[in-house]
Parts: sequence; structure tokens; C-alpha cells
Amino acid sequence: KSIKAVAAGCPSLASLDVGDCENLTDESIKAVAAGCPSLASLNVGYCNNLTDESIKAVAAGCPSLTSLNVWNCRNLTDESIKAVAAGCPSLASLDV
Repeated sequence: KSIKAVAAGCPSLASLDVGDCENLTDESIKAVAAGCPSLASLNVGYCNNLTDESIKAVAAGCPSLTSLNVWNCRNLTDESIKAVAAGCPSLASLDV
């Protein structure tokens, strides 16, 4: 709930580090993607509950993303990376 509150209340958020938040859900990251279009940096490394659904939402909702860390997100597939490649033309750093 707290991440959803940040997403709803901070539309100018540029950087979010929630790495190693084991209970983080797709719903929270989808809320960030929808509510924070200026997001440039996102770390969700070791967030093992996340699926392609959340990263696809980030790729669609955060076109200014320059840095993404999805290290050790075990449920992600190539579909996430393809979506990021297509939706985030400014991406300069990708940690998988």
C-alpha cells in the first residue's frame, strides 16, 4: 500500500529503489508505472514476486527510464526485456 501511495502522490518521482523488497507485488509496480511517468531510475532487484506484467507496465508508462535493475527477479522472462527495449529508448543501464 505504501508504494501505491507514493505512486499516487508523487507524479514527478525520478528515482525509486525498492530492491530486495520481497513482498513487492506487480500491482505496486504497475501503480508506479501509471503514476510516475517521469521515472528515470528503477531498482527492483531481488523482488522475486514480480512478473513480466509489472515490467511491461513500466516499459509502457515510463518512457524516460534510463536505468533499470531487475537483477535476480526470477519470474521475469525475455518478454520483459523486449518490452523495455521497445518502450524505453533512453535506457542507458540495464542490470539483469
